This record gives sequence, structure tokens and C-alpha cells, in this order.
Amino acid sequence: MISFERVALPVLRMFGAAVLAVVTLVIVCVPGKAHADDALAREYFRRGVDLYDKKQYAPALESFRAAYAEKPSPGIKQNIALSLKGLDRPVEAATAFDEALDEGADTLKPSTRAAMEAELAELSKIVATVRLKIISAADKQPLENVVVTVDKTPISGAALRRPVRLEPGIHIFTAQSPGLANPPEKKLSILAGSPVDATFELGAAAGVLTVKPNVVDAIVRIDGKEVGRGAWSGSLAAGTHRVTAAAPGYQTTTVDVVVSSGTSVEYAMTLLLPGGPPPIYDRPPVKKPPPELKLRYFVPMVAYDGESLRLATILAEPAGGRSRPFTGGTFGVRVGYRVSRVFALELYGDVGQLKESYAISALAAESSTKVVHWQLTPLVRFATSGSFRFTVASGVGVHGVSVNANINTGSGTAAMSKIVKASGVSASWLTDLGMQLDAGPLFIEAVGFFDMHGVGSVREEVSNERLLLSSPATRIGIRAGLGINF
Repeated sequence: MISFERVALPVLRMFGAAVLAVVTLVIVCVPGKAHADDALAREYFRRGVDLYDKKQYAPALESFRAAYAEKPSPGIKQNIALSLKGLDRPVEAATAFDEALDEGADTLKPSTRAAMEAELAELSKIVATVRLKIISAADKQPLENVVVTVDKTPISGAALRRPVRLEPGIHIFTAQSPGLANPPEKKLSILAGSPVDATFELGAAAGVLTVKPNVVDAIVRIDGKEVGRGAWSGSLAAGTHRVTAAAPGYQTTTVDVVVSSGTSVEYAMTLLLPGGPPPIYDRPPVKKPPPELKLRYFVPMVAYDGESLRLATILAEPAGGRSRPFTGGTFGVRVGYRVSRVFALELYGDVGQLKESYAISALAAESSTKVVHWQLTPLVRFATSGSFRFTVASGVGVHGVSVNANINTGSGTAAMSKIVKASGVSASWLTDLGMQLDAGPLFIEAVGFFDMHGVGSVREEVSNERLLLSSPATRIGIRAGLGINF
């Protein structure tokens, strides 16, 4: 048994007058209330020891508890545990030994700790022991702000650091924490001498269940636990839950409801009168599965487009060139592969012609310049979901331009005519933005686009002079297409 330390008188004499002086100074300086508490605790403790030695365990327990209230210490808690053991209260005794070991984790002597552990080992043979672990489902780390109950009795937070001691038998455990989905309760059958480990994961995948009985004051139970009367709604861990609705005078209704993570389930429960007809079966609406996503598609397209080109002096323009507007049409095709419903990879190709007719001077005959262009460009396309969707695509490819100019200058006898031809290939950047609309297995597309491409490589075949200045040029237009999925 642990008792207060007593300092023998012969030892005090060995310290001499100096030690006595220090003790006197401490007694004078410490407030009187603390000495009174200490003295009272010692008195209670001595009385408890005397009663325990006489095997009067009940009054000894009261004396030790009074001493502990005045001056808590793991030594006094050990004597409380021994008194409880003497009263044949093994569950409380084992719990008190656990508390004493916890409180004296850093101060108990090895021999004292060993004695307590030996007592616990002996008690563990006749009591049930549960080691609880409360963790977060997200990161598997221990949780602090948790309320745990055993047979509807809450356990203190400090008690969760130690084994839970119980009478052998069946016990029901619950755990909850603010803001986290409650896990299902655990019903454990625990035998004496066979410790059980129980882990609760809080914050697991959860959904919302709403129960609507047809009887206003019907009692609603979820997994055997009463949760309310009448309509009830709450968050539950994902999985199957047994829902029961009962009311006086009505037949009890029980169903198993599956709650999925991140979803809301609403369940109407019909309670019938004894002998009443069954409810009319109302078949729930059948949701059509989304149409199968076809991965490949082909889109023929036509476009109306135009661009402004600066014609060089070789085309009889003044020094520095002159900008002239060109318009025309384009035919193109696009093949694509859908990586997902919103993302696709494509290869785009088109060929078209732009033309402009104009007079070099007021007296000259009309001149004309034709620009034939083509391009081949890989694209990355994004689209929103649904049958009507917005789409945007962009990519970099190669662009070819061929120029055929019929130039007329002067008038009368001074009239001159010449034909100038040139071609070249450069890089281009193509971007489009628009919308698509599903029409059965097809889809209709309308987009606006711009195509920025180089013109510096377009040079006359003989003189190697540039025909088009101010590179790069930008072609813009609108395009319509009919997509075919396959």
C-alpha cells in the first residue's frame, strides 16, 4: 500500500540547525490554506490506512477519496483502487488503477508502477476490457473533440486514453463529433480476460436521408436508435440503414434504405391500420441512362471569311504597299476523337479562295488578285456537357498561300497588263469559338474563327520579290458544319 512519506526524527537531527531554519522559512512563507489542506489530506489518509488495515474497506474508501479531494495524487488513487478491490468492485478498481497509472505517468517509481500493473493484470482476468480508437476517416489520425457513449453513458475525454473496463456481457458503443458523419453504433460481446479493440472512423463518406411517415407523430428509428417523431432528416454514413416507423394503432413499417455518398435520399413510409388494404403501388420513375458516348466524329464545314492584305510594289502598288480587303469562301473537314465528354483531340484541314477586284488608277482597266489558301492544323477542343453546348478549340499548324494577280496599268496606248504569280508556306495559329447542338446521331456546329498566318514566304517565282507585306496576316470568318458521330 502507498502511504505518505514520513521523515524520521533522527534524520532531521542529522541536517542540523541550517535545515531547520530553511523549513521554518518555508512554513512561514507558504499561505496558511495550503498547509491546512495538506494537513487535512494527511489526516484523511492516515484514517483510511487504519481502516484499510482493519479490512473496513467502505469507510477506508471514503477517507481515501476525501484525501484525494484535498490533495490529488496517484498514490492516493492507488489506495482508492485497493479499497474498491476489497469491496469486490473489480470494474471500478481496475478503472482506478488505470487512472493512477495515467496520472503518475512521469512521477511513479518503477516498483510502484510494477505493483499497480500486477494488480491490473489480476483484475483483467475477471473484468471485460475494451481499447477504443477514434480516428478520422480522411487521414486516419486520432480525433480529439469526440463524444463516446457506452450503453448510453458518456465517457470523459481523459478516459479515452485508457482501456474501458466493463462487466462481461454485451455493450453498445457510439461515437460522434461535431461536423462529421456519425458511424454506425457497435454492439460488442465482451468476455472477461479477453480484451477487445474497437475502432470508430468518423467523417466517412456520408449522405442525407429524409424520412416522411404518413402518421404525424410516428416514432422513427434508424438502425434501432430512436431519432425523432414524424418527418426526420439527417446525415448518415454511406451504406445500408434499417429504418423503422411505428405509431400506436398502426402496423410497424421497417425498410432497408441505401444511402450513397454525397447524395440525398427521401423516403415516404406508409403505416397501415391493422387489416387495412396495402398502399397502391406507385412505380418510381425510371431514369433513362445517358446515351452512349461515341468517341469518333467527322465534320464537313463551309465558311465565309475575309482578310486584309497589304500588296507590294511588284503588284503596281505605291511604295510601302497598299492594304486591300479580300473576301471569299472555304471548305474544310475535321476529324476528332473524344477523350472525354468535354475534351477532344482533332485534325483540321481546309482549302479556300479569297478574291479582290480593283483599279490601279482611275483610267486603268480593272485588276484582280486571287488568293488560294490551305491549311492543316491539329486542334485541342473543349466543350460543355449537354445536348446544347459551347465549344472552343485552338491549335498550331501549317498554312499555304498561292497568289495569282492580273495587273492592268495605264490607259489607251500606254495600257499595260501583266500576270504575277507567287506561293509560300508558313506557320499558322487557328482558334474558334461557338456552339454545338445535338440532332439525333448528328450535331450542328456554328463557330466564329480567326486564323493568324505568315505571308512573308509568298514570293514572285522569277524575281523572288515578296507580294504580300505586313506578316503575319489574320483571316477571320464564320463557319458552319454538320458533325457525324461514329
